[in-house]
Amino acid sequence: MNRSGARSPARALRLTPVGRWSSALKAVGAALSVQAVPDRPAQAWTWPDPIGSRRAAGAGASSEHPGHVPDALASAPAPPAPPVLTQAVPWRAAEALPRLPNGAIDTWPVAFTGADAAYARLWFQGLLLTLLTLGGYLPWARIACRRYLLQHTRVAGQPLDDHRSPWAMLVRQCLLLSLLGGVMLAAAGSLVMGLAAATLALAVWPMLKLLGLSQRLQRTTWARRPMAFEAGLLDIYQALGWPLAGVALLVWSWLAVAGWGHAAGWVLWGMALGGCLLAVPSWCWAWLHFRQSHLRLGPLRMRWRLGPDALSNLMLQTLGAALLLLVFNLGLAGMCLGGLLWWQAEVGQGAGLAAGRAAGVPAWALAVLLAASVGVAVGLVWPQAHARAHKLVWNRTGNRHVRVRCRLRVPAIVRMQRRHGLLLVLTLGLYWPWAEIQARRARLNATVLQARVGVAVLAAHWPVK
Repeated sequence: MNRSGARSPARALRLTPVGRWSSALKAVGAALSVQAVPDRPAQAWTWPDPIGSRRAAGAGASSEHPGHVPDALASAPAPPAPPVLTQAVPWRAAEALPRLPNGAIDTWPVAFTGADAAYARLWFQGLLLTLLTLGGYLPWARIACRRYLLQHTRVAGQPLDDHRSPWAMLVRQCLLLSLLGGVMLAAAGSLVMGLAAATLALAVWPMLKLLGLSQRLQRTTWARRPMAFEAGLLDIYQALGWPLAGVALLVWSWLAVAGWGHAAGWVLWGMALGGCLLAVPSWCWAWLHFRQSHLRLGPLRMRWRLGPDALSNLMLQTLGAALLLLVFNLGLAGMCLGGLLWWQAEVGQGAGLAAGRAAGVPAWALAVLLAASVGVAVGLVWPQAHARAHKLVWNRTGNRHVRVRCRLRVPAIVRMQRRHGLLLVLTLGLYWPWAEIQARRARLNATVLQARVGVAVLAAHWPVK
C-alpha cells in the first residue's frame, strides 16, 4: 500500500470519474512532459511576427537555428507594423534584416510594360536631334531612352528610374573623344608615338569606365531608393589590368617583330597571341565578377557565385561551333564558285577562258565571300551563346537574402534574336528600337527575385533618396 500521499499519474487517471477524462488527460500530459524534461523552464514559447512577413505568428525561427528562440524574443513586445515604401528609415546592416520565418521564400516578379511604338518614336526623335547637332544631343537621347526603359520596368510592383544628369555624360563623352583624337594625331606623326598614346589611353580608360558605372547605378533608383556600385580603382584595375596589358604587349611586340623581320620573331609572337586567346575566358570571368559583385541594393551587397570553369566551357563550346560552321560555309561557298565556273565553261566560253577567269577572280570577291561566311557563322552561333551566358550570369547573382532567378527559354530567345538580326540587316538598322523592346520584354518577364525578406522590410532599411 502506498503511504507516501502522492499518486502516480496512472492511479490518478484510474480514480478520475468518466466525466473528467479530458481534464485528466491534460494533467497526465503535463506531468509526463515535466518528468521527461525536468530542467526545461516552464514558459510560453511564442514566435513574434517578423516585420513585413506574410505569415502568422508562431510559424518558425531564423534560418541559422530554426528550432530555437532566444529568451529575449519570448518576452519582447510585439513588433511595429510594416512601414510603407516611401518612409525614410536610417540605414542598417544586412545582418540586422529580419528574415521570413521557417525558411519561407517570397517571390518578387519583374515585369516590363513598355510599348514598341512609343519607344520607337522616342528613339527616332533622339536619333534625328543627334544628327542635327552633330552628336551633341547624344547624352540627352541616351538618358531619355534609358529612363523610358527603366520607368516601365517594375520589380516587386515598384518602378525603376534614372536620375542622371546629361551634362556628366557629356563630360565623359568629351574626355573619350579627346583621348581618341590625341591617339589619332600622335599616330599621324609616327607609328611609335601613336602606339605610345594608345597605351596611355588604355591605362586611363578603366578610370572612365568606373566613373560611368558608378554614376549610372548611383542615379538608378527603385521605389525612390538609389542603388550603388561600390568599387575602387584597385578593383577595376585588377579586373581590366591584365586584358589591357595583354593587348598593349601584343601590339608593341608586333611592332618589334615587324622591325626585326626574322621568322623566329613571328613564331614567338604567334605563341604570345595564342596565350592571350587562351586567357580570354579568365579575363571575361574577372570582368563579370567585378561587375556583379560590387552592386549594392540598399543594405544588401550582391555576390556572384560562378567559377571560371563554367564560363570557359561555354566559350569553348561557342568557339568550336563557330569554327565548324565557318568551315562548312567556306566549303559551301567553294562549291558554289566551282559550279559557277563549270557552268560558264559548259555554255560555250571554252575551258581555257574558264581557267583564265578562275585564275583572275578579283580579290574583293574573295574578301566578300570570306566576310559573308564569317558573318553567317557568327549570326548562327552568337544568339544561343548570348542567351546561355545571360541566364548563367544572372542565375548566379545574389546573396543570403535575395537571389536572381532567370527562367529564360534559350530556344525561344534564339529564334527571336535571329529574326531581329535578319530584320536589322534588311532595314539597315532602323528596326533597332522594336528589337530592343522585344528583347528586353522577353528577358525581364522571365526573371524573378527570390527573397527571404519581405519587400517592406527591405524598403524600411533602405533610405529614400
